[in-house]
Amino acid sequence: MKRLHQLPLPASTLALLAAFVLGTLDYQTAGWAWFGIGIVAWLKLDARQLLKSDRYGLSPALAVLAYPALAGAQASTAVTFALALHALVVFLILLSRHLSEDMAQAFSQQKRISQRI
Repeated sequence: MKRLHQLPLPASTLALLAAFVLGTLDYQTAGWAWFGIGIVAWLKLDARQLLKSDRYGLSPALAVLAYPALAGAQASTAVTFALALHALVVFLILLSRHLSEDMAQAFSQQKRISQRI
């Protein structure tokens, strides 16, 4: 488990990236297998780590790209919309985390300045 967290990218991101590349190269069967592995890895491993690092937010965005590349003309608009909505929610979670950290840092600097005065 510790080795998975030492990868340069999360396991789900690597699997979804492989699915996207295989879908682009018309290897749909292998691409769907990697897509499934990526989704399971996101659910089991990487979604829990979302608040620890921004790199865990890349998987939902890659899922939005990989699904249409694999499904082609049969891509469901509802599934694509659901994946895009999920990616947007993950983005907003990461954005709110950064904004709260910036606000906390700004208030702590304000306290230091007022203590110096």
